[in-house]
Amino acid sequence: MKKNRNYLFFITPGFIFYTIFAVIPIIYVIYLAFTNYTGMGGYDFVGVDNFIRIFNDERFTPAFFNALKNNLKYLLCVWFIITPFQYLLAYFFFIKIPAYKYLKFMVFLPYVISSVIIGFFATLLFNPNIGLLNTIFKSLGLSQQAWFGDPDIAFKLLVFLIMWQGAGSGIMIFYANFMDIPQEVMEACRVDGCTEWQRFTKILLPLSLPSCASMIMMSTIWALSIFELPYILGGSNGGVKGSIDFASMVFYRYTFGSGLNAKTNLGFGSAISVVMFGFMLVVTFIQNKVLAKFEYEN
Repeated sequence: MKKNRNYLFFITPGFIFYTIFAVIPIIYVIYLAFTNYTGMGGYDFVGVDNFIRIFNDERFTPAFFNALKNNLKYLLCVWFIITPFQYLLAYFFFIKIPAYKYLKFMVFLPYVISSVIIGFFATLLFNPNIGLLNTIFKSLGLSQQAWFGDPDIAFKLLVFLIMWQGAGSGIMIFYANFMDIPQEVMEACRVDGCTEWQRFTKILLPLSLPSCASMIMMSTIWALSIFELPYILGGSNGGVKGSIDFASMVFYRYTFGSGLNAKTNLGFGSAISVVMFGFMLVVTFIQNKVLAKFEYEN
């Protein structure tokens, strides 16, 4: 009997577009990584010289590994600070703490504001000369701070701003997961005399672990590719002593100028992106293996 392959008409357009706009660009970037292409002229094949430079250049290598360290520090903050904070707030909204509707609105509001606007107002707030905080400190006779000009506190301030702006996305996911739990289950808990702690640990937490795993995976990818807010607050050089420098910013500097030779070098930039792509694959693979235990079948 002849098989019905009508489904091919539905998947073919998507397959074609995905190949053109995803697969082919990835292959092209990998090819560029082995060249010294500047965006104009020919493609000078240099073999693995770009990759050797990444790990063995006296100017680039320290900057790259410092940025990578900041990515990992931020990733740890996502795992152990930001995600638990989002989960806890979602739980408070679920149990309907006083004024929870107003608090939900205030928490979700920053998420719809552009990172550029957040960075602009943060610059006005933390500016060491004309910023609001230092103006208040000066009027109170307190010592003024350099804020993002201080490498000891710049990273902490950045994490705080990201938590304030981006907490709404995770809270929405966790809150929706809580609301999706059948009310019959929650009522049965109350009838059986379960305490709030028992309801949280025995019902809510186990049933929300898959959404936690999904949220952590998405946040990990975002943490390894963060760019906008650090760039606005610290400039293309990643702040004082590279305190808020990240891998994406290093890629930007050394691909489009102001890097090794202050010239555009798409070949070297492609090599950086290939290394970062491989690093992200390794991190997400290990993470998926760890988080697989939290999945369940309906």
